[in-house]
Amino acid sequence: MSFPIEQVPHVAREAWTRLRDDLVRILGDDLVAMWAYGGTITAPTGAPIGDLDTFVVVRGPVGAQSALAIDEAQDTITEETGADWDAWYVTEDEARKPAMHRHAWRDRLNESWAIDRAQWLGGRYVLLYGAEPAEVVPPPGKGELDEALLAEVDHLERHVDAGDTDPYEATYAFLNGGRILRAVETGDVGISKREAGPWALERLPDRWHPALRAALRAYDHHATPEDEELLAREMAPLVAMVRQRMSAA
Repeated sequence: MSFPIEQVPHVAREAWTRLRDDLVRILGDDLVAMWAYGGTITAPTGAPIGDLDTFVVVRGPVGAQSALAIDEAQDTITEETGADWDAWYVTEDEARKPAMHRHAWRDRLNESWAIDRAQWLGGRYVLLYGAEPAEVVPPPGKGELDEALLAEVDHLERHVDAGDTDPYEATYAFLNGGRILRAVETGDVGISKREAGPWALERLPDRWHPALRAALRAYDHHATPEDEELLAREMAPLVAMVRQRMSAA
């Protein structure tokens, strides 16, 4: 069971609906499916709208002219609504395989493929067009999910090693770190970063609570300079703790 689009915040609903209509116009019968997912589909009323996670399945290779038209359509919607896109396009043949695939016209590898599939097959998506996820994507195995979670930790560690303490990256580290730990503990990857924050507050020691609260404020664009300093200072210890707990598990 998917989330009804009527419950999606207005700005996101408008942006997704407009892109769907543009894709129908540009791709025609080559558009197989389109799904919205991520934290925005369950964001509370009044919450800032994050990236619009969007997955699009196309019949076959996308030509240069169509790719340009799609990029221009997304840019226009962004200019007129303020929506930011995290949209992924893949051919139907690739979507039916468990192996990580590349974007239909960009040199990018979908490293979250196993986690995305688990979330969709668990009902965490909005059907915008065409086939349901269960009709297209294969269910991920435990080994695939474990590998994907380890890759998420590797990503956090790369930012730490590079000395990246940008408030956005630090916020991401805390909330996604909570999401990773919950997945390790429960086996369930179906949770947003916004939902992972309160879970981490309930389950992690008090030592992490001030930074977790700062991360939740930052996620809603309410961070103070003190919050940003705290997140930058605690990012590396938090990532080290996540790695330690994953190794122990």
